[in-house]
Amino acid sequence: MIYKDFIYMLVLFVLLPVWFGLLWVVYLDIKGACIRFCSAWVLGLVSMFALGQILLVPMILTGKTLTQAINLWKILLAILSVVEFILLLKRQGNLAAEKDREKIKKKIDGQTVIFAVLAAVLIFTQAWISYHYQHIDDDDARYVSEEVSAVVHDTLLVDDPITDEYMYWDVGEVRKDVTSPWTMYVAMCCKITGIAPAVFSHTFFPFFMIIICYVLYGMIGNVLFRGDAEKTALFLIVLSVFHIWNFTSTHTLSAMFLLRIWQGKAIVAGFILPLLMYLFYQIFMSEKQSMKWAAPLYALSFAAALLSGMGIIMAPVMMGLYGLLDGIYHRNLKRMLCIWIAALPCAVYMIYYTAGI
Repeated sequence: MIYKDFIYMLVLFVLLPVWFGLLWVVYLDIKGACIRFCSAWVLGLVSMFALGQILLVPMILTGKTLTQAINLWKILLAILSVVEFILLLKRQGNLAAEKDREKIKKKIDGQTVIFAVLAAVLIFTQAWISYHYQHIDDDDARYVSEEVSAVVHDTLLVDDPITDEYMYWDVGEVRKDVTSPWTMYVAMCCKITGIAPAVFSHTFFPFFMIIICYVLYGMIGNVLFRGDAEKTALFLIVLSVFHIWNFTSTHTLSAMFLLRIWQGKAIVAGFILPLLMYLFYQIFMSEKQSMKWAAPLYALSFAAALLSGMGIIMAPVMMGLYGLLDGIYHRNLKRMLCIWIAALPCAVYMIYYTAGI
């Protein structure tokens, strides 16, 4: 049974994200086999989160069931898969030419291999501990109970997360989750895989999410150290040490990352915000392709909204500040507006929630 669950999780959080992320890899013209795979994984997962947000909010507001949301999600994923397959077939010749140009490989010395292995051991140890052991806090009373109610009753945020009594989506605890329906995204995954929500959130999902976050940190290290594999491995080792030993309270980034990564706000802090900084760096450094690198910001805006109200606030604030700085530095109003427009989805969700419509 546990092997079947791992296969389901592998499909949902590795294979599908990498497949959908290939479009970003081709569009952004990313070089290098390893960085292509990592970029496809990270950007593909963000795209799936974004699709979930675009789908779930109107489904909740119109009173649809969880099963209906899952069926529509499957249809959209199937359509996108077919479209992507056709587009990739058209670019097959270009991809083959790019592979021929990448046959020259850098030699990796023994010291780099040792650092890389040590980094991998530390990362998988953190992921295994989150998988093998369990941390429970008061947030289980809301997040996990919402997921259980959705799966058991086939509903979308119409059950009180404390008493399990029927309630409308626009009152009490449930209202603020309508614009950030992360629990319903998890409920869809649980319904598809057959994994209980508590087991999914506390066991399987943290294992994969921690590894995905470190893949992103490796991408950040790669650009910071200009492709130096040894320094990137050392960067991941130092980061792992900070995460492991920084449990000074339950509210530090390390505690949120290792103990509560299954919660949307922890994913925003450990994944979305670092990815924002990575994209800002790429936009700044790739002047001729800056508008291309701004494209993932639009998907990321929806993904941030899905995960947490903190994502709805932090993502547009960061985009707004960077857009202003980028526009001033390059003296280009179009660049600034392109980045600012990416913040509009979060702004719309924020206005909708605060206006009490």
